[in-house]
Order: sequence, then structure tokens, then C-alpha cells
Amino acid sequence: MAVDEGAGGGRDRVGAQGRIAVATVVVAQTVLCGIPVRIDAQAPPDTVQAEVSGRTVSFPVARHRAYPVVAAADLALALETALDGVTRNGVFLRARFHGEEVAFEAESPFFRHGGRAVQLANPPYEEGGAFWLPAEFVTRWVSEGPPPVAAAAEGSPVPASTPASPSSPPPPDPLPARVDPTAPWRVIIDPGHGGRDPGTLGSGSYEKDVVLAIARRLYDELDGREMFEPHMTRTTDVYVDLDERSQFAVDRAGDLFVSIHANAAGDERARGFETIFLGQARSEEAREVALRENRGPEVDDAAGSPSDVQFILAGIDRTENLAESRLFAGFVQNSIRRVRRGGSPDRGVIQGPWWVLLGALVRMPSVIVEVGFLSNDEEERYLNGVEGQEAIARAIADAVVAYRADLLRRYAPAPESGC
Repeated sequence: MAVDEGAGGGRDRVGAQGRIAVATVVVAQTVLCGIPVRIDAQAPPDTVQAEVSGRTVSFPVARHRAYPVVAAADLALALETALDGVTRNGVFLRARFHGEEVAFEAESPFFRHGGRAVQLANPPYEEGGAFWLPAEFVTRWVSEGPPPVAAAAEGSPVPASTPASPSSPPPPDPLPARVDPTAPWRVIIDPGHGGRDPGTLGSGSYEKDVVLAIARRLYDELDGREMFEPHMTRTTDVYVDLDERSQFAVDRAGDLFVSIHANAAGDERARGFETIFLGQARSEEAREVALRENRGPEVDDAAGSPSDVQFILAGIDRTENLAESRLFAGFVQNSIRRVRRGGSPDRGVIQGPWWVLLGALVRMPSVIVEVGFLSNDEEERYLNGVEGQEAIARAIADAVVAYRADLLRRYAPAPESGC
């Protein structure tokens, strides 16, 4: 159970997924909007199937990257009326899908179907003059049509209650109470891992303990400042499911969600801090970290691959909160840089497909803060020390205060001047 402090007191074995070498076989050549398209596939070719109007249609699968894809040209030819009116304009592909407009952007995991914004586990992309869509689009949306509920990974249970469900009422304006200068902000502090899930391991410490200590200090920092009401998803060494963490934030009408984690790497020289907002991983390292963090402790890490992580943002347009998350991440990164100058490298603001951010983003800007590497002896000592924990907690609190002031300047109406 998550513990609310607002009213009271104060696996690591995921192998690097390199590029998968495939034998390229030209099996077809079509034309999409006047652009020649080659259909490349493995030898022997893999296929995915979709049920369309009572018939089974098979599509060849290619793997230019570490996940299966299907050529948009193949879909347009085979699906007939289910996917028609396909056009390409620069990095965009648009069509009519089940009678509604669908729009994809190369290298973006988000696509729009009618009035819904949806996120794929992996982005579409352009390769060899063709536009390639993740095979997930075929197996999920082509066969099943527009999803009535948020789907989960193949073989994974769909949470009984998730804030991403389109059956929930649409949220109000993304920034309702947050623009009221007289209303205190509810800041949800999420110490990662806990209980049977230790997180990453240092030479003599667990991530779950380090981040809980920093989170408690962050709670005290915010609790001592005006206009802030902190809440913690856990206050002791207990395991809290990822969906429970984000649901906790939504249930308490949070204004900001900050999840605290510590990093690790096989190379003990790796050092630095970074802040993450929701999006497609832009590097193999970011993908590996997200895969590790998205699994519960009972899951065999070796069984996974990047395409196992299915993030579906269905029924709600989160553009505003995504933009604000990225902006807030910059405030956090800059604030920690000031206290860690010369002590740890700045690894920047990055995107990552972290499940814990997905549900909280329904209502509030949400970020992950990776405070340093426990696999580095120097950083492990700093993160376990009182001085280091207090400095990081104070830096995050300063970022929260600065971000709120910036948002109020941008959104709050200016006071009327008297005559």
C-alpha cells in the first residue's frame, strides 16, 4: 500500500540490445504517394497477421532495429478500406483508419487517431525510402480496431484500474489549480523500488534505501516552504506496484510528480545525474534502463526485449503535460548541476519510456530524477552521505519552487492595476 504523508509527519541484468543483423530480401516493390518502396524482410521472412473484415491478412516483418516493423505500403495495399487515403508529407504519414484520420511522425512514438493521442512502444521510422510502422500497430489496432481500453504487453495482465483508461472521464484543463497563486501545490514524491525490489546495487548499498532517504529529505524541504503540500508514495521499505504509484498521484490530485532513482552501469567509471520525462528512448542505454525499471522484481529480465514494453496513451491528449514535464526536467537538471558542479557530470535531460510516468502524466507534469551511479564508488559514498542527500533534496526542492514561479508567470492572470 502507498502511504500518504500529506497530513502527518514528517535487476540489473539486461544485456545490451545491439542492432540485429538481417539478411535483406526484396520481396515486393510498390509505390506509396509516388515514392518507390522496397519491402525488406528477414530470410526466411517473419510475418504478422491481422483479422480484417472476417479474413486473415499476413504481412512480412522486417527488423532494421531491435523491434519488428511492417511497411506502411503493405498495409495500404492489403487493408483496402480499413486503411486508405495514405499520404506522406516529409516525416509525416497520414491516412484514414476505421473512418477516422490517423497521423504518424517518423521517430515519434506518439500517433493520433481521431481525437485520441496514443503512444506505441517503439516509434515508426523511414528506411530505404519506405515508412515503417511497429508490428504492434498491426497486432493491436488493425486486428482489434480502436482500443476500447488501454492495452498491455502481450501476455501481461491489464491493470484492473489504471489512470490511462479512456473509460475514465477526460481530465479538465491540464493546468487547472496549478495556475492559482493562492492554492498550495501537491507535490507527489516517489522513492523508487522498495521491499522485495531493491533496485540497483552498489558495493554496499541498495537503491531503494538511498532514494528513500533523499525522498524523506525532499519531503521535509517542501513541507517547510510555503505553498507546498508534499505526499510520498512510500515512507518505509515496502514494495509499491508501479500502477499504484501513479494512481496514488492521481487520487491526491497532484500538481507535480517526482520519482527518485539511482543509476548503475557495468563500467564502474560511469558517473553523473540526469532527469527523464516520458517519451521514446533515444539511446540503447536509456532503453535498457527503462526496461529494467519497468519490471517488477518477480519478472525474469532475460525474457524481455524492447518491444515487450507497451505504452499506450489512449483517450487523452497529454501534449500540455508532456511539454511541461520537459520544462520542469530542465529546472531539476539545472538545479542539481549547481550543487554538483565539479563533483559529477551533467548527463542532461532525456526521454524514456518509464511506466511509472505514464499514469501520473494524465493529471500532472511528471519526471524521473536519476541522482547518480551507485556502481561508482565515489558517487555511492556521496549518495549515502547526509551532506549529499541533503544537497540533492534541496536542489530538487529549489527546482520545484522555481518551476512553480515560472509557470505562474506564464499562465496566471496579471493582477489588475488600480487607478
